[in-house]
Amino acid sequence: MKAKKHFGQHFLTSETTAKTIVDGLGDISTQDVLEVGPGMGIITQFMLTAAKRFRAVEIDPEAATYLDEHFKNIELIKADFLKVDLRDYYSEQFSLIGNFPYNISSQIVFKIIENTDLVERWVGMFQLEMGIRLVAQPKDKKDYGILSVLTPFYYKVEKVMTLGPEAFNPPPRVNSIVVKATRVNHQWKCDPKLLKRVVKTSFGMRRKTLSNGLATIIPKEILNTHQYATLRPENLTHLQFEELTAFIEQHASD
Repeated sequence: MKAKKHFGQHFLTSETTAKTIVDGLGDISTQDVLEVGPGMGIITQFMLTAAKRFRAVEIDPEAATYLDEHFKNIELIKADFLKVDLRDYYSEQFSLIGNFPYNISSQIVFKIIENTDLVERWVGMFQLEMGIRLVAQPKDKKDYGILSVLTPFYYKVEKVMTLGPEAFNPPPRVNSIVVKATRVNHQWKCDPKLLKRVVKTSFGMRRKTLSNGLATIIPKEILNTHQYATLRPENLTHLQFEELTAFIEQHASD
């Protein structure tokens, strides 16, 4: 089966590497697992025997046919993961794994965050730059962005391994990283939906100060009374964004 560029397919070639990725999930013998984009099943083969129950979601019809032919009784969701309502398949917590298509990897993380009450832990393969963004701090100016701020409210992210282009067929033009993420129990001090709006709006105008960038959410004259008003979004930690959002929530309702 040939990889298809429009699906962002780069097939992992080493079974040893695939096993290391699977091991990143830890013990899944008592848990349901969903794989995103199984392709030719190099990760799938280990998941079928390790997980309590295993499903895979695959958008590519040719890959789906291949998987049906090579793995008996595999539960395939033949659809676009970004369009799948996970609550149609899961009412309890599950784990997620995948060699994520690099062209939609940030959208996949956003979807995981939106379903954090269901997705207890996950392991994903990303383009190296994307993986760096997930764990970037304010000092990492060019890498620090929306996902850098939002992710730690929901998951603790750790590196599993890095891979060069030679680990895939066809080889991508970038290096890759595998990360594992474990859900955290954050005690919110503001409305999470408002926080997402504040963060996305701030980084949408990242060269502006927060008082100017957030003018569509709260009047500048009000935000200017806050200590972070003259800073740019790249200067705030995720907890400082929470503090700022709590201020906006309080004063927006005054």
